[in-house]
Amino acid sequence: MIWEAHPDIFIARNWLEFPEGKKKENRLSPQFSYFMGGETTLRVGIIASSSITREEEFLLAGVLWGNRLSNGAKTVIYYVAPNFSSGFLSGVSKIGGNISARAVYWREKLTPSLYLIPEGQHSNQSRYALGEQRPDWNRWGQSLNPVAQQQLRIVSSFFNSLACRRVRIEIKPQHIAFLWGKFEIAEVRRKGKKFELNSKVKWLKNNEQLLKWQKPGWVDASGSLNSEFCTVILQILDYLESLEKEGKLRTQDLLALWLHEGDGVVKSLWGSPWAWPWLPKERSENSVQELEDWYFFQGKGQLSIICPIFEKPLLKASQSILLACVLEKSLLLVCAKDEQGNSLVWDGRVHWLTTLGMEEDLRRWYCWLHDMDKFPIWTLPENWQDIGIHELNCRTLMSPSLMQKGYS
Repeated sequence: MIWEAHPDIFIARNWLEFPEGKKKENRLSPQFSYFMGGETTLRVGIIASSSITREEEFLLAGVLWGNRLSNGAKTVIYYVAPNFSSGFLSGVSKIGGNISARAVYWREKLTPSLYLIPEGQHSNQSRYALGEQRPDWNRWGQSLNPVAQQQLRIVSSFFNSLACRRVRIEIKPQHIAFLWGKFEIAEVRRKGKKFELNSKVKWLKNNEQLLKWQKPGWVDASGSLNSEFCTVILQILDYLESLEKEGKLRTQDLLALWLHEGDGVVKSLWGSPWAWPWLPKERSENSVQELEDWYFFQGKGQLSIICPIFEKPLLKASQSILLACVLEKSLLLVCAKDEQGNSLVWDGRVHWLTTLGMEEDLRRWYCWLHDMDKFPIWTLPENWQDIGIHELNCRTLMSPSLMQKGYS
């Protein structure tokens, strides 16, 4: 009834709702409502929701509904909901190919209750900031008392000495994490004007080993970290390195370790690892916290963004499209710098890194995008876990410069 009452909004009439019982059969998300225009000469659909908790699911469900209606023909899909983020509106504008998409606000208590959002409206919005600059050691320790500040420098020196064993550091507002790949092995946590240092092995499944390796750290009278803590940290690293050597790391954990290391073909393609230097706001739109799971590289003034996809490929790709839209309008990448303070330029591309088994699902998104070149697909060789990331295969058309380097 609502659709029929707004003939000026839609380019179709005589709407029919898609039956609930057929949603699962057609792999459509049950949390949304789907409608199709009654005319046979034009394929038009509506996907509607009274609330959206995850916009990437809504975006994906809309293109899947459009694909279901299209069967290769031009199709128009309307997204109807009470509200949309600016990132989502940008994402809708990226949908192309056989499917055209529009967004419509639904205001239940107003008359009229539907408002078509003009195409291109999102592009007129000013840039916005998504977070704050990540603090360095000195800024993080400013609120500590002078003794604690000196002790923090000793902690910093110890973990910096472990960089050769691939230990990296992530500084956050209330704590500092020390990681090997994705495994957090220790943390510093702020406690008023002081801090606490502890090993972290929650990822261990062996309770006896977990208890054995849970150790607090402190700086003794001689100005050194207590030997028990240092010994445990080295034992944890020995253990993790043995898992890597024996091929017992999970796929995503092994990949994280090697990408953070950034050697070989990764360095040849994209340069050196670049630490994500911002902390997202508590309520950033489009789950911006997910950006911390991506990988960033810099080389010759270029910033490259890598999004690993090893599960739910269609949904992960949908999420990456929305996050790319957020980054396009963000002040963060406008002021991106390398370690020497030189500006870095992002070319607007997000590289999807995946396996051969998921490539075909990701490629389906190419049928629904205006500019598929913004999301090149890279696949790992089948035996990468045994031989390392010695080659990457780009499954999309590549720039002449990369073709000259001989990457397949």
